Amino acid sequence: MADMMAQVKFTIEADIVSAFKSRCAAEGVSMASVVKEWMRNSILVKESNTDHQTRPHRRKAVFEIIGLLNVIMDSEARYRDNIPEHFTQRYEVADNACDLLAEAISCLEEAF
Repeated sequence: MADMMAQVKFTIEADIVSAFKSRCAAEGVSMASVVKEWMRNSILVKESNTDHQTRPHRRKAVFEIIGLLNVIMDSEARYRDNIPEHFTQRYEVADNACDLLAEAISCLEEAF
């Protein structure tokens, strides 16, 4: 507690985990550092849990997440579009990541 360590658990599909692991390995960064940086920069972490007790606050938080996912998807699409033709496996991984992000965005938009 004094060292302010936090444990973050995610429950997501195996394809997403695999794509995330691959991307982290390709970039030479640890998955924990990516999650830690995201939490540090996330608007949701800065707000207290009581801020999301009403539906409008939850809706606002979800739309902020959708905005972040759109930024990530755009970056991934730019990365995918600049991959040389002979790197087919990297292209497929990036294309799959874009598809999964689009699906996640669609699901979140449907929920609200």
